[in-house]
Amino acid sequence: MILDFLNSSDGRNRLRIRGFEDIRDGIIEEGKKLEERVRDTCIIVVLLGAGGRGIERRREIARKLEENGILVLIPEDDFAPDVAPSLTEEAVLERADVDLIFVNVESWGSVVEFVQFHDKELIAPKLKVLTLYKYHPLYGSSKSYLTDLYLTHLAKYGHVYAYDDGKGSVFPTSEKIIVTLSLRYKQLKALGKI
Repeated sequence: MILDFLNSSDGRNRLRIRGFEDIRDGIIEEGKKLEERVRDTCIIVVLLGAGGRGIERRREIARKLEENGILVLIPEDDFAPDVAPSLTEEAVLERADVDLIFVNVESWGSVVEFVQFHDKELIAPKLKVLTLYKYHPLYGSSKSYLTDLYLTHLAKYGHVYAYDDGKGSVFPTSEKIIVTLSLRYKQLKALGKI
């Protein structure tokens, strides 16, 4: 910082601190670099869930994530069709370069995916479980075996999210949960915090 005395129009000397503009410009430039780093950071997200309407919803979410520079894999679209899904999914999900795995438990198949992966050492920490709020162990009243397993996963890994895809609910939609968490994860990875 440099201090200058300036003569004002009334003839009095005034003190001006040069350098504030340089500091401000430097901060703005650093912000632009951070934005660019986030934009250039790649994360891989896998979306598991039901077929039918469920796969269409996952494809819509994938498009939104891809618009934000996130690579999305949907097993039905992206994994080897000639190899058993239960084998292919496990092999792919265990890879270190897969960052986040979301399973929306809304069908028997997605229940099996959750049960298969909920405690696998290389998969479970990345596994984010979405369940309809009424089956969530803290918000719902279900006493089922599956809800009990959600509680175990929640206690151990902290990643069981209650959602409601209906309108006017206090719970977020499954899409909002997936997009919000994925974008924040990408920012954290870009800043070296993950």
